[in-house]
Amino acid sequence: MENLVKNIIYSSIQNFFENEHDFFDYTSQTGMTEWNLTYHLCNELSKYIFWLNKEVDVTKRNYENKRPDIIFHKRRTNKFNFLVVEVKKNPHDKRLDIIKLKEDWMMEPLEYRFGVYINIWNKYRFETILITRDGEEIQINETTSKYIPFTTIQEQYKDIIKIIIDEIGIEPRDKPLNKLLEEKLDNEILRGFSLEE
Repeated sequence: MENLVKNIIYSSIQNFFENEHDFFDYTSQTGMTEWNLTYHLCNELSKYIFWLNKEVDVTKRNYENKRPDIIFHKRRTNKFNFLVVEVKKNPHDKRLDIIKLKEDWMMEPLEYRFGVYINIWNKYRFETILITRDGEEIQINETTSKYIPFTTIQEQYKDIIKIIIDEIGIEPRDKPLNKLLEEKLDNEILRGFSLEE
């Protein structure tokens, strides 16, 4: 699943550059903000992570009102806390956001499965780091990742994946998904993308 997530993130960034090719070409009266960048990246990511809800800039009330930039999860439960994203637009930002991902979002009780730091400061100028459950930091770029076209996702598996999520349900709300159910879901997602780990 780690390779798929890495490739999804890379593909989403490439699609952002393609679909928003003039994103960095503003008039002198307009400037690009981190929130605008976050919005567009979330839209690209959600095309691939179709089985979960997407959220931008939500407030975690029970966690000192901290706000992740993007999350992919299932609402009303922590079982499917899958991906949390911190977005920046300055090539000098990094370490604080990586610490935030690891300590605020990937630890108990939220336990997001993957975290990703995305920093885009100009067209085709970016740095991206995937963080796994065990804290490993993996660079995402053209040499470490593979582009996945949207057509790779086999339609028949979209419904199967959604059925599995519905079967698993949201109770108990505060616990992450157990390993067996996570593996079952992962296998269907990988089959849907026609990939094997």
